[in-house]
Amino acid sequence: MSKIAPCMIVFFGVLCGLTAFAEGTGHGNQEQITFLGDWLPRLINFAILAVGVYLLFTKGIPLADIFKNRSTEIAKAMRESREARERAMVDLAEMERKVKDLDVEISRMIADAQARGEQDKHALLEEGKKAVQDIQYQAKQSIEMEVRKAKSALATEAALLSLDLAEGRIKKNISGKDHARIVKDYIADVGGTG
Repeated sequence: MSKIAPCMIVFFGVLCGLTAFAEGTGHGNQEQITFLGDWLPRLINFAILAVGVYLLFTKGIPLADIFKNRSTEIAKAMRESREARERAMVDLAEMERKVKDLDVEISRMIADAQARGEQDKHALLEEGKKAVQDIQYQAKQSIEMEVRKAKSALATEAALLSLDLAEGRIKKNISGKDHARIVKDYIADVGGTG
């Protein structure tokens, strides 16, 4: 390969030179062709190109390996891209599943909250009914106690009034003689027992 490379470089150089010459003279140009204006830039470009190709082949940089490595890198990048796309699709499907599960979970939580709300409502109503019953019972007990006190007070008042009335009648109906006899009997009873 090292002997073929210089030959190919020379062949491509001559080919490029002929192409450049044909380009300048083949179209019927009437202009004057000069070495500095036309040929020198072309020769410099050719020389740079020839040296670059020569160095490329002689320094052991095989173009086939460069293109092969590039193809391998492109294939690897495509494979990684495909794998990343597949992972992204799996992640997307997982996220969609989680969103659906989240919707179901939210619906379940709402239903649970409503059920707890109903239970709490019934419990509060029952507590309210019990509180009303307790208040009614206490009020009834208080009323009954007040009625008993009132009856007792009325009975005491009636007894006192009866005593006053009886005393008034006794005083009215008792004479001085009856009074003296009662006192005498009382003193005899007290004196006799003591």
